[in-house]
Amino acid sequence: MQKYLYQDLYNLEETHWWHKAKRNLVSFFLNQNLKNKDSKILDVGCGTGKNLEAFSRFGSIWGIDSSKEAISFCKKRGLRNVTLGNIEQMPFAKQSFDCITALDVLEHVDDSKSLKEICRVLRKSGIIIATVPAFPQLWSRWDEVLHHKRRYTQKTLKKVLQRNGFRIVKISYLHSFLFLPVLIIRAVKNLINRNYYPSDFKLSNRVINYLLENIAKLEKFLIINARIPFGTSLIVVAQKTNL
Repeated sequence: MQKYLYQDLYNLEETHWWHKAKRNLVSFFLNQNLKNKDSKILDVGCGTGKNLEAFSRFGSIWGIDSSKEAISFCKKRGLRNVTLGNIEQMPFAKQSFDCITALDVLEHVDDSKSLKEICRVLRKSGIIIATVPAFPQLWSRWDEVLHHKRRYTQKTLKKVLQRNGFRIVKISYLHSFLFLPVLIIRAVKNLINRNYYPSDFKLSNRVINYLLENIAKLEKFLIINARIPFGTSLIVVAQKTNL
């Protein structure tokens, strides 16, 4: 991710509907899967740390990120259990954590190598909760700004997880209501902003933010109780198979 976006993330992570919706949905799955308040949770690619704050109520929380800027913002929030490091070779012992969250991380790295490392540091029957951008057809300059290597389909995400020691517990697309608008808006931005691509997270209209947040709450209900067949992102809950 470009360095200038970390300040945007820090400023918007608490109020922007997209961040709030993702955090709320992941929190539901954490609550559903972690019954022990002594659970140890690792947020891989912890960014500027708002998720660490939110997830701390489900157990003891740690964070790791490869960006010095991200770690600096985490410490600005008063977070201490944060480490500068690489997801492909993490400085943790085998079977250290009950749950690992990897929210919009796998698309930045060698996903097979990273999932093997996640599997290593997870305890027996531990879980991973991950989100990734969906559909290669939605690839845009925003993906390049964020240093994405790929976008996923449900099939490709399931395949890479199963190949690296996980069984799928739950998988669904996210943000189905954004699919067509994103396709159009990013195409227009690609044409207009040839030399500089402004952040897709900029949202100054509180009414639109409120509206989208409530649409996302409805979608959360649908995801929990069923599956959504398309969207701009994917969410998956998978369990270590202990093979």
